[in-house]
Amino acid sequence: MRSSDVDEPREADMADQISLADALSQQEVEALIPEESIWRYRLRRLDIPVQILRIAILFGIWALWHFEVVWNGWEAFSVAGITPFPDVPETFRASPGETWEYFTQIYHEQLFWQDLWVTVKEALFGFAIGSILGLVIGIVLGRFRRAAKTMGPFIVIINAMPKIAFLPLILIVYGVGETSKVVLAVIIVFFIVQVPTQAAVALVDPDLDLVARTMGASQRQLFTKVTLPGITPAVFGALRLSAVISVLAVVFGEIFSARRGLGQRLITAANQLSYGDTFAIVFILALIALIMNGGIGFAERKALRWQATQQGGQVISL
Repeated sequence: MRSSDVDEPREADMADQISLADALSQQEVEALIPEESIWRYRLRRLDIPVQILRIAILFGIWALWHFEVVWNGWEAFSVAGITPFPDVPETFRASPGETWEYFTQIYHEQLFWQDLWVTVKEALFGFAIGSILGLVIGIVLGRFRRAAKTMGPFIVIINAMPKIAFLPLILIVYGVGETSKVVLAVIIVFFIVQVPTQAAVALVDPDLDLVARTMGASQRQLFTKVTLPGITPAVFGALRLSAVISVLAVVFGEIFSARRGLGQRLITAANQLSYGDTFAIVFILALIALIMNGGIGFAERKALRWQATQQGGQVISL
């Protein structure tokens, strides 16, 4: 059998396929795709029933707070002799009106914006430095097993230590300024990013690595084409969590000892029994963490566009 006898039918089949593709015009191809207007697409993405349910839940929470149901407590309900919803004394209660009044008062207060900026700056620096260090160390230890075996026990021991217990020492070394809060956030954020990054690198499919090596991929190509895409979802999940934890870390440090910051405002309001102000500051801190989380979610959607679903990158799904 001649090779031409085998090749000729294949070439004929290819010619038939090309002629068939040419027979379909661009308009005919577009006609095969289901049409959907932009408004119908937006309504489908909005998912109106879900939005209605969210509004109902939000209104229910506000009603429980406004009518003081959450403060009156349910003394009859107990679990193993413990009352999870005890009655709260009148002195320690706060209404939505008192909380909203704090927002209206601080809007024109310059010192509040200075405190807000101090807390945001500390959280951003702590998050950025801790995340970068955790990402680098996690990739190195996940990639090189001998290094992981050497450093593994020490990292586990340090990670097991309560980082908050080091705060008095950190304050002595770095003072009560902003640096000590950043250091505390870095220590906490580092392990939140490093541990899942190392695990993700170690769990990258070895078959993909083998195939890439077989095709002549360099070490840089192995890292950029195999390792990075494999660990990206886990890394972004760790970053989203560390963004929230960085805010909590700096606020705790400010509550313990600080010159400026929302943490100092929070503990001052609580000590003065101004729980309307306390709730307002807590909501502001939650908003800061949500904005940081949203920025990471936006970057995650851009980095994971190759995924079939991008639910991981959504902080608040609208």
